[in-house]
Amino acid sequence: MSSLDQIVFGVPRGAGGTILPTATSLRDCAETERWLTRLDPWLRTGVRAGRAYLTSGVQAALVRWKGDTTLSNAWRFSHVLVGQAATLSPSYVLQLPDLPAEQVWLFSNDRIPRIEDVGLSLRPVPNAIENRARSASAIELLVPLLSRILAGEQDVTKPGTVPPLPDAVMWGLVSILLMLGDSRPFSFHTYAPGVPAIPAGRFVSFRPAVAVPSTDPRFEQAAIGLATSYADGPVQLRRMLLQHGILEPADQADRIARLLDLWPGSPPPTGNDQTRNAHVRGTHTMNADFGGQMPATAAPMPRPGQGSEVICPICLHQIDDWEGLSHWRWDSVQESYVELKIPPDASRQYRARLQRGSMVRCPDPQHVMQDEHYLPADYGRFGPPVVLGFIGVTKSGKSHLLTAMVGEMERGGLREYGIGSRPIDHALHKRFLDGWVRPLMTEGKVLPGTQEGVVTFADAFLISPASGPDRPVALFDVAGGELTQVDDTKQFLDIADGLIFVVDPVQLDADGLGDLTFNTVLDLVKSTEIQPGQLSAAIVLNKADLLRFEDPVAFWLRSDEKALDAAEFIRESADVYAFLYDKGAGAWTRPYRECARATLHVASATGGSGRESDGAVYPRGVTPRRVLRPLVAMLAMTGVLTGAEAGRVGI
Repeated sequence: MSSLDQIVFGVPRGAGGTILPTATSLRDCAETERWLTRLDPWLRTGVRAGRAYLTSGVQAALVRWKGDTTLSNAWRFSHVLVGQAATLSPSYVLQLPDLPAEQVWLFSNDRIPRIEDVGLSLRPVPNAIENRARSASAIELLVPLLSRILAGEQDVTKPGTVPPLPDAVMWGLVSILLMLGDSRPFSFHTYAPGVPAIPAGRFVSFRPAVAVPSTDPRFEQAAIGLATSYADGPVQLRRMLLQHGILEPADQADRIARLLDLWPGSPPPTGNDQTRNAHVRGTHTMNADFGGQMPATAAPMPRPGQGSEVICPICLHQIDDWEGLSHWRWDSVQESYVELKIPPDASRQYRARLQRGSMVRCPDPQHVMQDEHYLPADYGRFGPPVVLGFIGVTKSGKSHLLTAMVGEMERGGLREYGIGSRPIDHALHKRFLDGWVRPLMTEGKVLPGTQEGVVTFADAFLISPASGPDRPVALFDVAGGELTQVDDTKQFLDIADGLIFVVDPVQLDADGLGDLTFNTVLDLVKSTEIQPGQLSAAIVLNKADLLRFEDPVAFWLRSDEKALDAAEFIRESADVYAFLYDKGAGAWTRPYRECARATLHVASATGGSGRESDGAVYPRGVTPRRVLRPLVAMLAMTGVLTGAEAGRVGI
């Protein structure tokens, strides 16, 4: 089992006083003296706010200073961990919490124990620092630092800032470098009022009253791309690096060359730069407009064959210049949207931070809507969005199905299919989670019917396929009563790419008329420019747990393969189609017959008995079953997922 030693050093007497160890777990006094000699200049530059990490690549030391705010000294004592660098790694030390002073002084006879199980020292929630590392303030500091590290600089000094932000910046730097396969050692000091001793190898320090280092122009775009993609999600960043072959070369210079192929930067001032030569030697050239997560400071390209215009799903106005729209943010005090004032000389990082989570106001020049309406800024930044609607009569369970889908996405269910996703509007997504997903998935509550008169999407996501560009996908849920009427609450049908038709087995009857909402919507679509022949459809036999003893429903409820398998989609569609015909419900299959691409599915939004005991809760809780398969099929049929297998889904 890995172990670490501890040393406690007392504060020096006077400015040039001697620093002495007051307690140690090392059995060899000479070893303690060697560490004191090595650490002395570092110990003198510390304050309570910072921590220092020193490594030679074989051994490492972490220094944390402790103090009493009532004392005039910068620190009262310092606590040091020493051990093998493989155990005392940067990732490990950045997760360590501050050690309470009383914990050290409990030990007597100048002896303190070794830390035999390093895992016991970690925070209960180690991902807290990762959340801070992905914040806008940390990313803004990370970009210039990362650009200079990529350029090969050995000593980088950053302006000192309030903890724990420097720790978060270092966590982001360490995480990205490890993803790039760069495990070369480096040391750091998170808050050094004085000039710290510069160790061998790479060194990053945060010092007050120093100028902000400029970004290396050769690696500025690469640093922005890496940092903002990391902010969107480390999993997505790693997948993107793998997708573009950046991690294939064993040589670090070749990996850097591939980064520059992906994100070209400004050329160096001379032709003798070693990194530039490596870039020229690179044989793997990739498009800078990559198909993974786009950096927040770069405008994504529209999807192939499409223009840059975006149609507002609320008023159907065609917005030709999305990037030219001003940005707005909700002001809770004024209870209205206020325009963001971005300085014209703002850096890319600062501009990206201000715009993150902002909205744009639709021009609506024809004043179709009575009130102003806003859309998330990311809604139109990745090409024309894919619009999906949920169709079904009241109490068909379509709102429960949509909610269960979003809940499973929140749990990472799409990742099992190799698909990434993130909310386009975090405020909208949080409202949907708080108002719908958590009541259903966590509390087992029966959801109310969809609110009438709602003409915007319930939630929207940026979908990241394993291959192909990121695509925005908006999910619409319109009240069942409104779906039976021809009115203006269904504008999204004019631009819909796909419709998910929800079949309620309770309402399957022998009159053969089918679902009135299905017929009304398909008839309405015929009057639009889309036509059913251009529309994709997924028919979902929802509440399938009510039919769990009937074949073939029982078979498909037990089967939930997490793969994009066109042949399996065809088999399931054939079985559900035949089942509906056997039930005298052939009219419910009209979307399958009339739409260009279509699939049929078995699913249960709640996974239980399908009936609530008192009309308020599901007594057995909620366990969704197969709810993501209709969505995955729809993503394939609408072109979000690409490739030969996706092209065969719904044919």
